[in-house]
Amino acid sequence: MSLELLRYPTYLWAILLFILMGWLVVVFILHFFVPKSLLKNYFKEPYFSPAEIEFFTGFPFAYMRTVMFMRIAGWPSSGKKRGLTEAYKLAPPWFRIVSKLLIRVLLTVFSLFFILGIFLLSAFCILGHC
Repeated sequence: MSLELLRYPTYLWAILLFILMGWLVVVFILHFFVPKSLLKNYFKEPYFSPAEIEFFTGFPFAYMRTVMFMRIAGWPSSGKKRGLTEAYKLAPPWFRIVSKLLIRVLLTVFSLFFILGIFLLSAFCILGHC
């Protein structure tokens, strides 16, 4: 096996990396459009501890909060542990649809990125370029 055979899988891996970076940019933009009613009613005690509220308020963890609320808006049963199964009702339909789409894209692209990355790493190591 030569390195030439790994050219196109490496290109694909790089494309997946750029897609993931684009996903982060989209989440950065979507962060400003998270429904304020959702944050006002559910980003407080008893749903979150005071330490979590402090932690998820500032940069960069506020974007994690955005993804958490996207997951709750897209899949309401995922908020069962925190008691957030009714939170999706405060999210507009466009937010629920975008949330489902973006999280599915993240899971699909990241899975492919990770699997292809492991394949490429092992192939480069087998060829002695590690």
